[in-house]
Amino acid sequence: MTSILSTPSTIATTRILLAEDHVLMRDGLKMLLGTQPGFEVVAETGDGIAVEALVRQFNPQLLLLDLGLPGQHGVKIAASIKAEFSDTVKVLVLTGDLQADSVRQALAAGADGYVHKSEDSAELLQAVHAVLAGRQYVSRNIAAAFLPRTARADQAGDTLVATPREREIMSLVARGLSNREIAELLAISVFTVRTHRQNLMEKFSLRNAAEITAYAVQRGYYIPT
Repeated sequence: MTSILSTPSTIATTRILLAEDHVLMRDGLKMLLGTQPGFEVVAETGDGIAVEALVRQFNPQLLLLDLGLPGQHGVKIAASIKAEFSDTVKVLVLTGDLQADSVRQALAAGADGYVHKSEDSAELLQAVHAVLAGRQYVSRNIAAAFLPRTARADQAGDTLVATPREREIMSLVARGLSNREIAELLAISVFTVRTHRQNLMEKFSLRNAAEITAYAVQRGYYIPT
């Protein structure tokens, strides 16, 4: 079911679209977001097929997206929204699945943040504010479930560990900094940053910024704030 909660407003607010098929969960999210000054839930839906049309209609700054929507899976929705709208629409994924394969599939969707449904409301609000500020966010429970092959081997003392520079690069990627911003901060070239980033991704079998963030959180190189 899809509900239109308001028409687009001229007031400077953060417009939020809720896509969650459990009505009680959706109502709880609306109540929680309503406690934050300047947040406006402009529409809600429990239908995966309706999400993209609602994004185009209401132009939200944030899409709070459950992965398990009927009609169309949230991973496909997130990938489509980010491909079409890029950073104009932040996507914060909610999932109840902590299977490692499912988490990795979710992280591949290219969303701006990932929160497990078991997290408390404070962490969810932290995630919302982080992605709206342009940072990647992977909650601790999601990060704990994301344990690539190299990390498992590392726990057994069986593989290479991250160098101080690799840890530094990972923590800065997790903070949402671009390669250029990292280069300026560390006083190195953009090419050097790209090289470090590519090397660490190959070394630890990481495929994108979300996986780098999850790995950094999981290993304690970065604490989400």
